[in-house]
Amino acid sequence: MSGYAFVFPTGFPATINEAQREALVRVAQRWNLTNTVEVQPMFGGGGAVVVNVGSMWLAVEPDGYTHS
Repeated sequence: MSGYAFVFPTGFPATINEAQREALVRVAQRWNLTNTVEVQPMFGGGGAVVVNVGSMWLAVEPDGYTHS
């Protein structure tokens, strides 16, 4: 689907679903992120992950909803 790899800070592939992958690709394209994007699990987020886009952190929920 894309040339992006989403990894945890350890370097291991991130555990994300397809809706999150699609949302993260849009985030990476919009914010001109590198092809390897580091995400972190959101504490108490019920499966959400967060990604730093420079000036802020964005959360991506399991249904793909993205918010700051």
